[in-house]
Amino acid sequence: MLRTWTDTHYKLEDDDWLYIATHEEQSSASLVCPGYARDGEGFSIHFTPAHIEMLEHLLGALRIIQAQQEAMLEYAYPESKGAKQTAKHLIR
Repeated sequence: MLRTWTDTHYKLEDDDWLYIATHEEQSSASLVCPGYARDGEGFSIHFTPAHIEMLEHLLGALRIIQAQQEAMLEYAYPESKGAKQTAKHLIR
């Protein structure tokens, strides 16, 4: 269904409005980000059951990133001079 030679990249913001639309006649579902919520730069991506495995991999990658971010926020430096300090980041 891809009909372009140009790859288009969108970076979603945490507060972008997204919703799912189903298309029974096409046996697909879409991730929709309406243009009126993004200054005219909306999009819709249609997925079929053939995409489930790839979407599960995407979810897995996002869950790993989320877990890493949570671990960094919860990391506590060893206590020094009787005061416990919680780090906002890890130093590598």
